[in-house]
Amino acid sequence: MNILKSSILAVVLLIATNAFSQTREISFDTYANVSASKASKYLLADNVALRDCPATQCQKLTTLPIGLKVRLLEKSDNIITINGVSSRFYRVKVGPDTGWVWGGLIAQKTLVSKVDPSVLFVFGQKGVKQSTDADSLIHYQIRAVKHGKEIDRLTIANRELDYENVVNLGTKGLKNVDDVIGLTEATGDSCDVTLNTLYVLWNNNTLKKANILAGVSDSFLDVDSCYVSDN
Repeated sequence: MNILKSSILAVVLLIATNAFSQTREISFDTYANVSASKASKYLLADNVALRDCPATQCQKLTTLPIGLKVRLLEKSDNIITINGVSSRFYRVKVGPDTGWVWGGLIAQKTLVSKVDPSVLFVFGQKGVKQSTDADSLIHYQIRAVKHGKEIDRLTIANRELDYENVVNLGTKGLKNVDDVIGLTEATGDSCDVTLNTLYVLWNNNTLKKANILAGVSDSFLDVDSCYVSDN
């Protein structure tokens, strides 16, 4: 009986995991469907493998640095899931070269610093904390990059963040902040806190967390919660 229960539980967990992963596929438009500018994205990670075919076991042609701009030419039929993040491989063009990159290593949103245009903020999923209930959390990441090198990063755990609503809000009138990045979340009650927007602040080559901005002063209120964590 215990063996039967364990088998049933394993099947349920497998189905739940697969269903959750499928709903979270990271997908991008390719050059075959949109313009070159819309099919151009930036890499979310460093030392990204450029492969000769769309699979993890394919030969590595070279490695690419974080923040590199690539053009997405086509995508594979197969979906690969790594650390709970699901995406296809994309054939990309980098200068005169082409190869395949897994989509989980491509930024879903890239912003430019308002103060220093050489600084990029790349945003995307990092992983998923799998669960069979409604409290599964997606781990997002935002990395500050300059000239192909990472300066700083934050990891953000949340049920849902829409990459389309990741925006650079400028300084919001705060003197000691170069950029305020707003991330819109689905309203929830994790940690007994209900939030509509999270803020990531950039200053002195450092990303800082803030759940509340003190808009009437020159400083900000930095609030610890389960939503944003240094990593």
